Amino acid sequence: MKMTRRGFVGTVGLGSVAGLLSSTGLTSKNANAASNYEAEAVYDGGIMQLNQNESARGPGPKTLEAIRSHVTKRLGRGYAPDHVNELRETLADYYGVTTDNVILATGSGPLLVGAARAFCSESKPLVTTGPTYTTAEQTARRIAAPIRSIPVNSSTMGIDLDDMAEAAVGAGMVYFCNPNNPTGTVHSPEAVESFIRRVQRESPNTKMLIDEAYINYVFDEAMQTALPLAMEFENVFITRSFSKAHGMAGLRVGYALGQQQTLAAVSGAWGMGDVNMLSAIAAITAFNDKEHIDWERQENAEIRAIVVAAFNAMGFEVADSHTNHIFVNLGRPAKEFRDACLEHKILVGRDFPPFENTHCRISMGSREEMQKAVEVFRKVLA
Repeated sequence: MKMTRRGFVGTVGLGSVAGLLSSTGLTSKNANAASNYEAEAVYDGGIMQLNQNESARGPGPKTLEAIRSHVTKRLGRGYAPDHVNELRETLADYYGVTTDNVILATGSGPLLVGAARAFCSESKPLVTTGPTYTTAEQTARRIAAPIRSIPVNSSTMGIDLDDMAEAAVGAGMVYFCNPNNPTGTVHSPEAVESFIRRVQRESPNTKMLIDEAYINYVFDEAMQTALPLAMEFENVFITRSFSKAHGMAGLRVGYALGQQQTLAAVSGAWGMGDVNMLSAIAAITAFNDKEHIDWERQENAEIRAIVVAAFNAMGFEVADSHTNHIFVNLGRPAKEFRDACLEHKILVGRDFPPFENTHCRISMGSREEMQKAVEVFRKVLA
């Protein structure tokens, strides 16, 4: 039997895994970097927040220093903020596109709202899955657009791309979150390409939004960006966020990549907000700090493996996650587990229909936070 890393941690148990990781690390580089990036436990009103998929470690040291060095009187001249055009150019240069293929927004939320408003209507349904991130779906409801929601596979928690492709015929837009929130599951480059090509072949007027907010937590063999397909097909575009692995949720920066006319329709349908000077310089620095993102990816993966091993040892199944959160089958209502955890000052995820009576999403905090959290999980699930 092939022994995967996840199978390994499930076999040796939480204490052994923690000991192995602390004594060897997965790489020496990662162990050395930890002293530079070590995160303190962050509590809000005395509550450990494992309910939002933000980075417990925040921005990297280089990003924090860039913000500090730009807090000057120059901020008083901010109606045409410095560095915003530079951010757009940085993204365009890295991805090998022009600045016309990039739009910025105050987080990815405005991009999803603008896309749903631009491409969906009473006669143009939204195709989505459930559960998934719901901004596009909520917007479709506000504008009275029909919604075709395809349930995730209850065994694997993966998205049924064949069913989504069938539902996409005649639709205004498909929303596809890869990796998916809240399940954490991911689809391979081959599966994504086949899905996109099928929809574009069978329903050539349907737009496709590929939400890649969690891609920085994915190791390359699991998935790749759909950007090449966005450059090939006018109807395909992707969205990204600096709120996750880059640790900049409070600074509100997101962006979309696609063909000019498609992005113009998105930005024309809803306000994208104005990225400010400090957010722009922070985003440029964070984007260029590949060492920190590599560390964040590895650190998250190690912490996630330890937590998954703990739940497996207690007899609970966890969907195969490629994000900074896990979706655990507790066999009981999420509210029951959530209320019990809150008594110990830990807040976990909200209900995610249709799995609100079985599953709970738990975001990954720092090592210190998750060590404490696992102790609480054991108590409330005993």
